[in-house]
Amino acid sequence: MKNVYKIVLVALIVTTITSCSDDEFLEQNSADQLTSVSFWRNAEDAQSGLVAAYSELESRSNFWDGWQEGRPVIEYFRSDYALPGPDASNYAHWMSIFNFNYTNGHTFLDVIWTTNYKGLNFANQVIAKVGAMSSDKISDAEKKQIIGEATFLRGYYHFKLLTLYEQIIVRTELISNETLDKPLSSRPEAWEVIISDFKQAAEMLQTVDNTEPGRATKGAALAYLGKAYLYKAGDATSSEASDFENAALAFKPIVEGAAGTYTLEPDFSSLFNGENENNKESIFELQFKTADATSNNSTRLHAFVGDWSIGGWGGIAATQDVVNEMKSEGMVASNGLYDNRLYGSLYFRDPYYNNSNTNQMQGSTWDALMMETYTNTNDDAVYFRKWLPNYVRDNSYVGVNVVLMRYADVLLMYAEALNETGATPQAITIINNVRAVHGHMPPITATSQADVKTQIMHERTMELTLESVRFFDLRRWNMLDQAMQAAGRQNFSAASHAYLPIPLSEIQTNSAIN
Repeated sequence: MKNVYKIVLVALIVTTITSCSDDEFLEQNSADQLTSVSFWRNAEDAQSGLVAAYSELESRSNFWDGWQEGRPVIEYFRSDYALPGPDASNYAHWMSIFNFNYTNGHTFLDVIWTTNYKGLNFANQVIAKVGAMSSDKISDAEKKQIIGEATFLRGYYHFKLLTLYEQIIVRTELISNETLDKPLSSRPEAWEVIISDFKQAAEMLQTVDNTEPGRATKGAALAYLGKAYLYKAGDATSSEASDFENAALAFKPIVEGAAGTYTLEPDFSSLFNGENENNKESIFELQFKTADATSNNSTRLHAFVGDWSIGGWGGIAATQDVVNEMKSEGMVASNGLYDNRLYGSLYFRDPYYNNSNTNQMQGSTWDALMMETYTNTNDDAVYFRKWLPNYVRDNSYVGVNVVLMRYADVLLMYAEALNETGATPQAITIINNVRAVHGHMPPITATSQADVKTQIMHERTMELTLESVRFFDLRRWNMLDQAMQAAGRQNFSAASHAYLPIPLSEIQTNSAIN
């Protein structure tokens, strides 16, 4: 996919209507320019159109207020385990997300909404236009692959929107004068479209071994299909008794069948530092590349995450509660440490980080870093370690990929679905596998369905902290109010803040929304 991103994005030749005004929609193009009507001439055009559909993933195209700040603030700051970093107080629009006193006019809410709809509409164009291309323009095999990827992306963008906003507009058609203004869909209607797209994509796509890195695969489609069922099961507006069973059926081919050849990566930290990209654990990975003479698709997410002490911007910090949770089983790992996932996720004042010979952070001990930056050892501070290259200082724009779906997450979701459907012994086996490989931890002692569910909650903290799942997990477990109160987030109310409001810009420009 890094090669794919070298292709010039076709944003000027593919209609980019999302939540746009009538004036924008009626804007005319010069007669000698390619348009969405004249563009789809051959397989190369089809691939370029598909690149545009990928380009909006995680608001990547809006670098600063989308990918760089918008997504991290909206998804990281709302976790009960997150705190604003020392730089965050400089930005009122960041703090309003953390304090849950934002309005529907917030710029990040608008950007995240708009970029996801851009990607969604790019995907719809690919599905419609490539679907209409004749066999003399594109082979049947390439046509199937491209439409399969676009169908996956349409499902992904709808899923992303539905997890963030309480209601969305389902768009499965090309934008026209008749469809520009469209009412909100119900959540059950949206889930039906998402699940259908992931199912269809899974039937059309190939396995990871036969697909270029970064592109959607059969495994990715099945993983998100299972995740959609799991999230739907925790959505009071839409849940059905069969959701957990359907989730398990989606995950099963990834874990036990031929839908993927995924394995757990023994070196947990290497999953996040750019040193082991597109490995056997990666199911869907956002591709970045350090700038060179031919392309520039780099990121500074590491600067947002990294503290001042290691040369970052100090955008975010962690709570002591997450350290306590990660230490809760004691130093029982096979190498005499705490669960080793702790050290791959966080750094804080601990003998592990104060050993001058080993386990240094960014080439120095904790005390040395803190004394140099803060003139004290900053005993209560906790910082996130994920998404950091081995050195943050003097490392401006880098090509560290971000894994959006990995095998460990699928295993834990599969274990959860199995446990909920009564297959608790099978769930325990899966949990123990993840613990042993990534945490060097002994088998769990829980045996009852309720205790195993509690263990799964712990394992998801150990495994997936700062991977944009915590808030959504708490919501589907109906634990948001409890967790936020425990974290001292007094402004939070699940009734008001479980979902983001529809952006004001959409309300103002879409006459079908009251």
